[in-house]
Amino acid sequence: MRVYVLISLVLLLNVLGFGSSFEENEIRRFHIEKLEAQRSHFAEARDSLLQSLQAKDYEATSRYVEVLTDSVYEEYALDKYELMQIYFLMGKLDSAVAALVRDYDNRLESYSYGSGYRYVDETKRSAFNDELNEYLNKHANLKTRENLRKQLNRALNADVSQEYKDLADLMSLVFERDTLKSRTTSESKRYGFWKNDFVEKDSVYFELLISKYLTFQKRYPSSEFYSWAHREESLERKIQNNRNFQKYYYREWFYTGGIGGEYFYSPSNGSFELNVVLQYKRFILSANYGQDDDFHYGWNVLLGADVFENKYFKVVPFVGGYDPWMAGLQFEYRPWISELGHDAPIGGYLSLKAKYVFKYGENERDKKHAKHRFYLGVGFHLW
Repeated sequence: MRVYVLISLVLLLNVLGFGSSFEENEIRRFHIEKLEAQRSHFAEARDSLLQSLQAKDYEATSRYVEVLTDSVYEEYALDKYELMQIYFLMGKLDSAVAALVRDYDNRLESYSYGSGYRYVDETKRSAFNDELNEYLNKHANLKTRENLRKQLNRALNADVSQEYKDLADLMSLVFERDTLKSRTTSESKRYGFWKNDFVEKDSVYFELLISKYLTFQKRYPSSEFYSWAHREESLERKIQNNRNFQKYYYREWFYTGGIGGEYFYSPSNGSFELNVVLQYKRFILSANYGQDDDFHYGWNVLLGADVFENKYFKVVPFVGGYDPWMAGLQFEYRPWISELGHDAPIGGYLSLKAKYVFKYGENERDKKHAKHRFYLGVGFHLW
């Protein structure tokens, strides 16, 4: 009975965790097995297509493309990437641009968290690795950003409708940021962007890109690609909001904590203090080392509270110590703040500080007394 339950659990986990992937692999295997029965027919059609391309007989090329794409095996006979390459070689630049945008749009998958969309590699590949494939990769390689940009520039300067020129212009701008991946294994992406392929761009670039998406929607409300432009615009805005949140985290996240160092000097008697500061939310713990001729030198521990903070200013009352006892109020001004990380809200800032401290303790002659101290200081914090 226990073995039966275990086997059932394993099967259930496989269904839940791997069902989708298993189903896709089974469908692909089914199509390829079916394709084997007609492989000779499609192989001949691909060979004829290659010969017509080499002879620049594009009328014949179009017929063979139609035979392959209209078959029940669709992309397993001639995939979208190969079709795009053929269109560029034939000079059918409007069709090539349309195929590129459709494929890019097909890989934009909505999901229920984060930015709302993600790019996935759903590209089906033909079941052939033949001379046609080699020829296309040699003469119309779209695996690099430079090659794709070159082809899109052809469309910008060709005799095609303004809509397709605008699409080519948009995609050229998109791929200014996105790096195309080469096909190293059968499982890798043939082209498209991955998270780590982002080339850092400034806000002007993203404002221009969003503006072009908006302009396209305004100009072509009945276009097949209107919904694509709308989704891309929405995605870019969300990406920008996330990027701004990471870069300007202080707009939303005060009292986030961090670690830093501080140095204070008292103009009144030349005493100084060094602090190592650790903050968690509003609570601040400081290891304080002070040299003051009116008190014993040494380390003390201070506990503070972040009672007020905005982008530039911070106010912290604190108490602690032992020899001497201390209580006071610290003011902080930040003249410089910088983002240090791109993938996480981590930053640093330089601060100018002023603080008042009431001290009570013994001096070197073991006499207890109280003093008021005023300090000026600087600090650097990771936040």
